[in-house]
Amino acid sequence: MLDFTIGKDPYLDLEIAAYDVIASVAHVTMLESVGLITGSEKTALIGELLKIYESIETGTFRIEEGMEDVHSQVENILTAKLGDSGKKVHTARSRNDQVLTDLKLFYRDRTVRLAEMTGKLAEKLLEKSELHKGVIIPGYTHFQAAMPSSFGLWFGAYAESLAEDLMIHEGIMNYI
Repeated sequence: MLDFTIGKDPYLDLEIAAYDVIASVAHVTMLESVGLITGSEKTALIGELLKIYESIETGTFRIEEGMEDVHSQVENILTAKLGDSGKKVHTARSRNDQVLTDLKLFYRDRTVRLAEMTGKLAEKLLEKSELHKGVIIPGYTHFQAAMPSSFGLWFGAYAESLAEDLMIHEGIMNYI
């Protein structure tokens, strides 16, 4: 078990790097709104954070050897570019706050992606349902022969089940 966790943060953190930057942009905005950093510091920090985000999106972002995690790497880049202003990105938040925020954004994004793919699958099943509505198959209830059905209806049942899952997802996402 420990082989998968100890010392692997830099590799695993690449998965949440974009979300860390997004959360840092929001945090910097808050810091300026409560007077902990100046407007010019906010502008500079966000400018550099957007450059980091772009490097993540293009696949050129790396967590250097010796960096503890993505948070250290981002702060290191900001400090190298902006001096002490770069260190202010962690003002009033702990590493645990950062990790939890990053993970929440990561999981939310993955859940939305999964819901989108599920919706596309349901649409494909409905297309198959329409295409095969005239193909008769035996019907069963409680493992006993019952009324004849159609292959189209069978596809439709799966599409309906996925649609119900998506409605549940929508309800859950309203609480997240």
